[in-house]
This record gives sequence, structure tokens and C-alpha cells, in this order.
Amino acid sequence: MNFFPTFSKINAYCIVETEHMFGSYTEIGGKEMETNTYEDIEQALIGYKEATATWDKQEYLRQLLAYITPLIKKKIRHYFGYVDEDLLQLGYVRTIELIDNYELERNILFMGYMKRMLGCYYYDEKRKQAKVADLVEYDETFMELDYESGYFDIELEDLLKGLSYKERYVVERHIMDKSLLKNVAQELDVSYVYAKELKRNAIKKLRVLICL
Repeated sequence: MNFFPTFSKINAYCIVETEHMFGSYTEIGGKEMETNTYEDIEQALIGYKEATATWDKQEYLRQLLAYITPLIKKKIRHYFGYVDEDLLQLGYVRTIELIDNYELERNILFMGYMKRMLGCYYYDEKRKQAKVADLVEYDETFMELDYESGYFDIELEDLLKGLSYKERYVVERHIMDKSLLKNVAQELDVSYVYAKELKRNAIKKLRVLICL
């Protein structure tokens, strides 16, 4: 049964109410994040998925939007350098779609899922606006993985499994450890040109994996 017959009524109400509520929440994944934020998010998510009354679903959705608003703004700033109302509203709409599509049974970390999907969404929006096929350089690709987040180590390790040994070595030594690429090439006993190709291939693969 569809408890949200029209977006313009109930979902829009939740978005408007969120603007009055989110100010008390710090950025998700940041150092100042409230201790119980992740637990609160999980409770609100389960409540939303299991609620049968329209009012209950509306209230849980409003809570989820409030918790996720700082993350939405963080992604907007990352890709656009500023936050405006249009980009924020797009983020709310996309967030509601992602919440509805999220399956509790799959046992995927919800905030990891939201970070990745919102990142991909705004990356695509940036590409559409700029009409450029490849806007994000390799350092931005890794910024997508939040170093402050408790999910970082798990997500990064999973992503790196999709690379070859040499590609992974270049990523770890050059991008993460900040070693000069020419030194990494020497360590791998390959040419500098080939090392550049390894880096380029690794970044292409990671971009695809991040958006899965």
C-alpha cells in the first residue's frame, strides 16, 4: 500500500518541517556528531519501514531527513562549493527515493549506503550542469570516502579488492601515503608512464565501484 500518494503533500511537508528541525544536528560523520546519532537513525529507519499509519511514516521520515540534512549539505559543498535551495531540495527528493528503495533485509550499512548514493547523485548533477564527462580528479574520489566515518576502513577495503595488485599498490602508496608517483614506479619496477596508466585505471574502477 502506498502511504505517500502525492509527493507534493506529505513528502513536501516533511521537507519543509526538516528546515526547522535540522539545526540541532551536527554533520554526519564529523567529529562533533552526537553519540547516539547512528542509533537514532537506525531507529527512525526501522520505524519508517514498519509503520502502517500515514502519520507515523510521515513523522519518521521527517526525523530521517533531519538527521541526513547535514550529509546532503556536505555532498553539495563537496561537488559545487556552495549550498543553495535548489540543490538542497533535489537532495531531499533523492534522499526520500533512496530511503524508500533501501531494504533492511540486505544488511547493508544505511549511512554508508546514503553517503555513496548521494555522492554519486551530486556527482552526476555536477556533470550534467558542467557538461563535462570527467570532472572529479582522483583526490576527490577518495574524499568520497569519509575519513572521519566509522565505515571508512570497511568501505575502502571492499573497494580496493576490485583492483589488481599493482593498481592497489599505486593507490595505497601514491594517493593515500602521498608518495611521489616516480618513486612508486621504482618500487614496482615499472616505468613512470606505466605507473600513470595504473593510477588512471585504478581511479576509473574505483569511481564505478563507489557508485554501485
